[in-house]
Amino acid sequence: RDYFAIRALPTLVASGLAAWALAAARGVTLSDLDPTGGIDARDRIQQTFELVLATFAFVAGAAAAHGVVARHRARGYDRLVFSRPVSPVRYYTQGFVLAGIGAVILGAVCTEVYAVAVHPVSLPGVAGYVALAWLLVGGLAFLLSTVTAFYLPILVLVLAADLALDHFAGALSAAGAGAVAAILQFALPPAHVLVTLRGEFARGLAVDLRALACPAGFGIACIVAAMVLLRRRPFSS
Repeated sequence: RDYFAIRALPTLVASGLAAWALAAARGVTLSDLDPTGGIDARDRIQQTFELVLATFAFVAGAAAAHGVVARHRARGYDRLVFSRPVSPVRYYTQGFVLAGIGAVILGAVCTEVYAVAVHPVSLPGVAGYVALAWLLVGGLAFLLSTVTAFYLPILVLVLAADLALDHFAGALSAAGAGAVAAILQFALPPAHVLVTLRGEFARGLAVDLRALACPAGFGIACIVAAMVLLRRRPFSS
């Protein structure tokens, strides 16, 4: 309930603005999205939906960890009022998980409306994609928020760096910097893998489990590391 009361609308607004900016940068106009325009128009509609899906998934994943730990750590754990003693690990992990469930439900509801009103897409695929983004993006945000209050700009920076390296991989290889770029990208979160999977999920196609292993494994590792830090690092630090 708290997710839909506090985070749902900001998530939708931020996702819409970001998706609009990306679509505009790609030259997409409203006339391109006319469903009566034939096969080419339907393909453009599908591609635009996949762009919106990826944008929403990234924003929702980051929002799942927003204010969960960093704000409370800055204020001090003693300022929280509990009806009974609760460990930081249980309290914050539960909040993070519930936010992830809320993001999946929000994405599924919006997808169902879109599928009925505009163009059919895979509801289970969308739900699975948002969940995967929650693992990767949300897991990294969760980990960073246990370390610093400036987790959000750091999150945006590392995700953007990975996507930029992937986008310019060909140019970097041609310039002889392919090996360096590969090493740098290995140290960054696999956001580019998540982006490339959006089409398969949105269309309900089979997804290679080996492709899923990288973002899912990275996200799970981040969540486990965050839980360890919550257990071992006192809130007074």
